[in-house]
Amino acid sequence: MKRVAVYGKSVDAVFYPYLRRLLEGLKEREVTLIGEEDFAGFLESVYGCRHFFDDFFSDSSLREKDVDLLLSIGGDGTFLDTVLYVRDSGIPVLGINSGHLGFLANVSVSEIEAAIDYISAGKYDMEQRSLVGLQVEGGDFPGFHFSLNEVSIRKTDRSSLLRIHAYVDEVYLTTYWADGLIVATPTGSTAYSLSGGGPIVSPECRVIILTPVCPHNLSMRALVIPDNAVIRIVVEGRCGEFILSLDSREEKMKDSCTIRIAAGNFKINVIKFPGHNYYETLRNKLGWGEDKRNEICVC
Repeated sequence: MKRVAVYGKSVDAVFYPYLRRLLEGLKEREVTLIGEEDFAGFLESVYGCRHFFDDFFSDSSLREKDVDLLLSIGGDGTFLDTVLYVRDSGIPVLGINSGHLGFLANVSVSEIEAAIDYISAGKYDMEQRSLVGLQVEGGDFPGFHFSLNEVSIRKTDRSSLLRIHAYVDEVYLTTYWADGLIVATPTGSTAYSLSGGGPIVSPECRVIILTPVCPHNLSMRALVIPDNAVIRIVVEGRCGEFILSLDSREEKMKDSCTIRIAAGNFKINVIKFPGHNYYETLRNKLGWGEDKRNEICVC
């Protein structure tokens, strides 16, 4: 019997019928459903559907539940949060998109019936996504020190440009005079780093991307380095503090700390459905390469 964990934050009334059909279809196929405690509480209070779940989990107990996969119900932000639950357990994650973009959570409402079949039969492939890990010397970033998209350094609202001294394997790289610096994974190359002018990198590549945020230098561009490198960062600013973020988790840090960033020592397993392709997702979700001339090109 399949054991499937279900995580989300909230579900609006438009998407709820699709979620209900997903849960009903899995139960009809004798799949055991285990709900995240807060999400199950939300579904109970708003829609009265806590009865779909046979058991419940928290961020600290999921890895003890012996589940086959974790369903992320929501958008890409919700998908990123699943990293805090699966961590290094190897539990694969599948994103059901109830949001807008759905680059990571890319199973659409039109694919709900197919999702029921694939999940219950185990008909899916997995791809591994790299993370970046963080160490802070002279400061503290509480909680989990890994991120799927990026580590970012940003100025606070009241600060001017930061001076970000960067070293790669203890070799001085440069000093960024900028609003911040993004250190991204290939998965994160289509997120914050892309907004900063960074390159799009296939998740199959084993690299780390350094993208400055609003650099005050015309020659400063994004840089791609091997993921076996260790990046050391020291920040200076007039107000003496900056914001350090791992995906959506952030803390204010003092300039006196030193930050080390490297590829994580484990990967996240992401479920890939038949027919889903990374390059197709680039075109369909981000409009990458969109050109009217391509509409008349048949290859």
